[in-house]
Amino acid sequence: MGAIYIDEATASKILTMDDALNLVEESFTTYAQGKSFNMTRQRMRIRKGALHMLPGAVPYKNVIGFKAYTSFRAGLIFKVHLYDAENGSPLAIIDANEIGRLRTGAATGIATKYMAKKESNTAFIFGGGFQAEAQLEAVCKTSNIKKAFVTTRKIENAQAFADKMSKSLGIEIIPTQNIENDLPQADIIITITTAVKPLFEHTMLNPNGVHINGAGSNALIRAEIPEKTIEAAEVLAVDSKDVAAIECGDILLSLEKGRLHWNEIVELGEITAGFRSGRVTDNGITIFQSQGMGLQDIMCAEFIYRKALAEKLGKDLPF
Repeated sequence: MGAIYIDEATASKILTMDDALNLVEESFTTYAQGKSFNMTRQRMRIRKGALHMLPGAVPYKNVIGFKAYTSFRAGLIFKVHLYDAENGSPLAIIDANEIGRLRTGAATGIATKYMAKKESNTAFIFGGGFQAEAQLEAVCKTSNIKKAFVTTRKIENAQAFADKMSKSLGIEIIPTQNIENDLPQADIIITITTAVKPLFEHTMLNPNGVHINGAGSNALIRAEIPEKTIEAAEVLAVDSKDVAAIECGDILLSLEKGRLHWNEIVELGEITAGFRSGRVTDNGITIFQSQGMGLQDIMCAEFIYRKALAEKLGKDLPF
């Protein structure tokens, strides 16, 4: 049988957030166990845009592949290419906009599941865009969130996010620009922005303990979380140290200054696999820094591919 093409609409119908949470947790755990593999993102930049590639492999599911996406002024285009891990033959090309959105949110959800206080019920999210919706949905599925605050550069955008997501998630969502007053109420913080400077002051954090998910600092020039907060964390986790060493602007300054060392940082898979603890004390600070792993895209794409085959979905490709 030849390869198939799975379009965005079909992929979106097959993959749910619940699926993504299970698959991303499996990705973290099997990566820590040495059963699945990931490579750092490769970027080729030219004057008008860039090509980005994220390879990964899941040999026990017989797949290897990569996600490729372009970022140009016209927008972003995402595709996952899957190959048979036994003989290298192509299996599928899958539109991957929704894969990326769900797996990014799911990583935050899994980190929250293992690192937040069990009694956490209030969230605060910086950012109200496309990715922010999946971030908050995943956190609500892995914790007992009753209320959330959202802040964006323009209050009307925060209001629109609150209106939409409160109906979708069935929780109270409050738009705010009064970070100093509202952030200390949060047990869980999510940052999903393109900020180049920290979004809040260290002194604004909940003194009774907080878990922070940093999902926007995926370049050296980006920073969402104060250095003091990074350095105060009792557990600081990344999805992959290899990736974080290249891309995580939030931690690289503290590392360069010698205020943080790599042996103090854990990979989230070490926590999900039970090798390390996700939280030491209830009133401590825990942080998860997410840069993304191609492995997660491959894991989700393999799931979509198998279901598409079973349901006779997708279009045959001439190879």
